[in-house]
Amino acid sequence: MPGEDRLTPGEGLMMPGAGPMMPGEARRAEVDTDTHPEDDAGRIADAALKPATANRGSHPAKRPPYRFSLAGLLMLLSLIALGSGYIVTLVRLRNVQAELAVLRQETGYLEPTPDGTIAAVRLTSDQPMTYRLRVRVPQSPPYRIAYSSVWPTDASAPRWFAAVPVPPGESVVVVRVLNDPRDGRWKITTLRRAPSGTRRVATVLPAEHIAKFRGSHDWLSTGVTRSTASFPGGESLRILDERILAGEGATMLYGDKPPDQDMVGVYAELQPDVGPL
Repeated sequence: MPGEDRLTPGEGLMMPGAGPMMPGEARRAEVDTDTHPEDDAGRIADAALKPATANRGSHPAKRPPYRFSLAGLLMLLSLIALGSGYIVTLVRLRNVQAELAVLRQETGYLEPTPDGTIAAVRLTSDQPMTYRLRVRVPQSPPYRIAYSSVWPTDASAPRWFAAVPVPPGESVVVVRVLNDPRDGRWKITTLRRAPSGTRRVATVLPAEHIAKFRGSHDWLSTGVTRSTASFPGGESLRILDERILAGEGATMLYGDKPPDQDMVGVYAELQPDVGPL
């Protein structure tokens, strides 16, 4: 174009105060002119970060094998406290059960029975001719404890002297043969203890009975034992049958045949309180 300067091959650019430039040098100048110092700093930072990033990807950092938080520590302490308390309670419970078993052996234990039944169990006693029992009777019919010291000849049951009423529920019964210190006479007594109160009845013994009780003889003990005995309500339960084995009557002890002579002993029966003895 007219008035337009053109470069011919081999002709360099002219810079003020400098000689002519070759074409390759012009291109390098243009590139160097476009470079900014901030870009160089960014490339240096990227180059410094690349090895660290590569190392993290190829070699993961190791963590502690066990890490506890505060909540986890509190939970662990709670479990330890609960476990310790359970063990202590279990040991105490076993000790109490052992003591209870010994206490039941010493004092007797009347096991639970169905409603409407009567039950009795023999208790321990450390006194001669003293018998302790625990009985349980229902609300209806009313019950009593009849007692005697003789089973007459050819009779089907002892000849009952008297009876003590038994309230519904559990009661402790004590039957004794003793010399009453108040009047010096030998008696057979029956005492009943219940939440409603205590009741005692006594009968003076005949002289022939006293001689046998004071003598040295063998005894045959039947009736209720240390294990709970129960029967349906409305029936009778022989709780004591302690016979003195003396004379020819001692041989008549088995079967349903009544004795052929009076059998002296201690007899008590839990029976419905209906009609005379």
